[in-house]
Amino acid sequence: MANFEIYLKDFSERYADLLAKQDSNNMHLLLKEPIPEFDSSEGRMVASLHQQKARAYALFAENSEMDRHFEAAVNLIDQVEAWKLYLDWANLYLMQLRVPQLQENPQLIFENALRIIKRVSLVKLKKDRYALWAVSSFQAFCELAVSTHKSLPSVFETLDFSPIPLSLINNHQKIKEFYAHFFKSIAVAIELRDEVLLLKLLKMISIDDALIMGEATLLNKFQQTLNDSMDMRPEFAAEFSFIYAAAPVLISQFPNLNLFISYIEKQNFGGLLFFYHK
Repeated sequence: MANFEIYLKDFSERYADLLAKQDSNNMHLLLKEPIPEFDSSEGRMVASLHQQKARAYALFAENSEMDRHFEAAVNLIDQVEAWKLYLDWANLYLMQLRVPQLQENPQLIFENALRIIKRVSLVKLKKDRYALWAVSSFQAFCELAVSTHKSLPSVFETLDFSPIPLSLINNHQKIKEFYAHFFKSIAVAIELRDEVLLLKLLKMISIDDALIMGEATLLNKFQQTLNDSMDMRPEFAAEFSFIYAAAPVLISQFPNLNLFISYIEKQNFGGLLFFYHK
């Protein structure tokens, strides 16, 4: 085992121990340790260490340090794969919606997340449909949040809305990023009360063709498709839970989404029909 690999293993073990103990003082000391010398062939491992440090600084909302380590990580990997780092980086900004002392300025959080995700070249992702959807869903959600005049984000114009093959839906090791961010597109459709977009999105991830193509109401299609997707893909369930919990903070950016989730919480089906007329 190479010297850097030994250090990385030791760092990860100490990091996990301090995180479990919630020892912030020693955690900061660990994060400030200089990164040892490494060979050019170890760039990917070094990038993973920078990413781990960035994620740790995100826990403390120390954004300048988080940014610094992500920048270093991006510079160490093949730029074809950089979209995953940018997605993680932007998402860590969005996670700050859960931090009480930062919730007073959700607009700034969205602006920071959008600034990072827009560094991804969507053109270069065209050969990877699911990567493109993950990044586009994230970008659309943030663009709608910061916009004054609410309209459908342009990133949807060239996306492929064809159904996801069942073989991929059932494979929990694949298209994780797609499912981790796809509910953001659904949230955009809810906020805009765009029934056409919502149905197209549901058709993409539905495992029940009879339901989705049948005469059931859009509300029933929505509920069943979400339940099925949350049962099958934990990433999707986690994303729904995050947005559901964050809804009260997002009342200025997403008033319709906030109202919709409050109706779900109260089991107010009459109110839910406000959104769905078909």
